[in-house]
Amino acid sequence: MKTNFVIITIIIVAFLFGGCTTQKNFDFKVTVVPKTYNYVTTLNDMNKAAEIINKRLTYSFNIPQKRINLNDTENQISLTISKVDTSKIDLIKDMIIGHANLEFWETYENGEIIGYLSKANNMLRDMQTKTEVIDTNSREEFTIQNPLLGILNPRVTAQGEPLPSCMIGLASGKDTAIVNRYMQMAEIKVLFPHELKLMWSQNPHEYDPSKTSYELHAIKVTTLNEQAPLNGSAITSAKPTTGSANSEVKITLTMNAEGANTWARITRENINRCIAVVLNGCVRSYPRVMAEITGVNTEITGDFTIEEANDLANILNSGGLPFELQIVEEQIIKRE
Repeated sequence: MKTNFVIITIIIVAFLFGGCTTQKNFDFKVTVVPKTYNYVTTLNDMNKAAEIINKRLTYSFNIPQKRINLNDTENQISLTISKVDTSKIDLIKDMIIGHANLEFWETYENGEIIGYLSKANNMLRDMQTKTEVIDTNSREEFTIQNPLLGILNPRVTAQGEPLPSCMIGLASGKDTAIVNRYMQMAEIKVLFPHELKLMWSQNPHEYDPSKTSYELHAIKVTTLNEQAPLNGSAITSAKPTTGSANSEVKITLTMNAEGANTWARITRENINRCIAVVLNGCVRSYPRVMAEITGVNTEITGDFTIEEANDLANILNSGGLPFELQIVEEQIIKRE
């Protein structure tokens, strides 16, 4: 019994004076490059990316500036963090290359698009019967007759009336690629409005118990350059907030004057319509505008966890990267 006690004591001492103290007895070295290799970068671009990485490390992890060593060229960024907390390596890597392309898009209503979906479905059926031999024993009859609407469930009431939303359908995650392929076909694309842009939800549909269905949303392109009318570049600060009893996580955004003016115009022109909040190309939420929103402050929701909201706020506060980055080399080196 005494021997066991001595062994346990040694283990505890080793943990307290060994494991905890060595946790920060390492340097972390990493090499970062643009994710798309054919992207033509300049030294100014890489300087900006390095500056943003530096801000993220100081904002998110409170790493003192003297422990951060950044060197950048036109091709890569070399980063060394001294005395790093090794338990946070994965979080640090995610923050270094984290891409938060936040956009606000105007939308079509489901009722404005559902007729086009029906036309596309009928055309696909006609094309299919001309080019494919259909095995009626292997597929449900409805899907045979409805190639598109058999996998993209339209948002309608029991009476067949379109539900009010910018969400135009639900599809299983395994079927989203098929829907995309159908909608990219030249014969199908011409059936829809030229200004229509389709985007999937980032998360499964909230009311799907299986969490396997994703939402397809009808985005309306309203700018000459076909970009979102408002994006994260207008954000000057971001802060996570929660409702009563942490019931709903929100992100409070403060915009610059130009962004606030654009936001007021968008909301004024889209009363009783949805605005899609899009993060990295996927719809995160789509609130319906009830009145014009003026001032520099607004809130966004998107079924965020508090950790996700904190990460997004930190990335927005540090500024958006000029292009996506990837880590190509990393080392954890024990300090002498």
